[in-house]
Amino acid sequence: MDAGNAPLAPIREPNAAQANVVLGLLFLFQTLNFFDKLVFGLSAVPMMHELGLSPKQFGLIGSSFFLLFSLSGTLVGLCLTGRVRTKWILAALAVVWCLAQFPIAVGGSVGVLITCRVLLGAGEGPGLPSALHAAYDWFPAHRRSLPSAVILQGISVGFLVGSPFLTAVILRFGWHAGFLVCGCLGVVWVVLWAAFGADGPYAGGAESGGRPAMAAVPARALWLDPTIVGVMIMSFTSYWVVGMAATWLPPYLELGLGYGARTAGWIISGVYLLQSPLLLGGGWLSQTMRKRGWSGRVCLGYGSAAALFASGAALIAATHSSGAIELVVIAVGFAAPSLTTVFGPVILSAVAPPVQRGKLVVVIYSANAIAGLISTYATGWIVDAAGVHRAAGFAHAIGLAGLLLLIGAVVSILMLFPERSISRLARHAPEEIT
Repeated sequence: MDAGNAPLAPIREPNAAQANVVLGLLFLFQTLNFFDKLVFGLSAVPMMHELGLSPKQFGLIGSSFFLLFSLSGTLVGLCLTGRVRTKWILAALAVVWCLAQFPIAVGGSVGVLITCRVLLGAGEGPGLPSALHAAYDWFPAHRRSLPSAVILQGISVGFLVGSPFLTAVILRFGWHAGFLVCGCLGVVWVVLWAAFGADGPYAGGAESGGRPAMAAVPARALWLDPTIVGVMIMSFTSYWVVGMAATWLPPYLELGLGYGARTAGWIISGVYLLQSPLLLGGGWLSQTMRKRGWSGRVCLGYGSAAALFASGAALIAATHSSGAIELVVIAVGFAAPSLTTVFGPVILSAVAPPVQRGKLVVVIYSANAIAGLISTYATGWIVDAAGVHRAAGFAHAIGLAGLLLLIGAVVSILMLFPERSISRLARHAPEEIT
């Protein structure tokens, strides 16, 4: 008998307390993930002085982080997810993060920096989608939006807490100490996760309410399903802006709009402050609506479209506004796409059979980081092509991002039909997977 179509084990009722403990650890997992990203940028100035790095060299070292990011996430999703317990996948990823920090803490040559940044990228590529998949094992389909939002809060908390905390460590003890602290925090998390982490009752059992879950369906039917293809396109356009924000938001504010470094820092903080209630509020609202009988099409499909439309319109408006209005639309433009990282995986988890859910979520939400790589390069190319007219170059790059987000919004409206896809895939379930 095919393993994917083997009889499913009876579901056990989830322990609410344990589910919340696991969710809290996954939130910390994502927070530490952002700490590990943040410490490199915070160490930039003393690192460049000590190692004699030019800005171009420093940028090259920084970009090495993305070398294996998408590839590792895709490979983990295809080769390990569903075959190895999610608990141990997450533990292994956290160990990789630690191993990438300690050599920099005790050494820190250019070769060590590049090697460790590549290793860190390989470990972090599957991180967020694997954490979301682990959370879905503890919550039924209609209650996954809010847990997703809680995990994604780790990004905002990582920035808001990690920036002052790691800066204080670096100023007091030196930039090597920042990497040492991140590595030690990772070790603590691994110990806690080994003790309290666990795979939940929805990891391949009944999906909710004791109903039997859908058996595995043929890969072609699953990956070419219109809703799943729509999520791929939607997540690509969303991550385009995520990639831009990580590298180009500070230069855009300073060189493109003329704000001072301190003001730019406050504006970026404002983006993350807006993102936090937006994630929690959007996750809570969609989950509450689903519990009251609203369809996934409305709660998740229209919700994704609204987030992308608001972001795209805001970015385009940012190129034609100034003053307080300009700051508001910039905050909305860069914060709103984060909602699709809540809705997209929830759509995938609802549509895919449980035995294939993890692979789908991990692969798609690891591979979409390619959009960040492309947007980072494309933005630099557009700004460079503008020559001395940097402000115009930034405006064109921001306008392009806005246009792509509007396309993503249209795709969300036209292609995201979760209930229709569930019915369609159910007809393929008895077939043998090739």
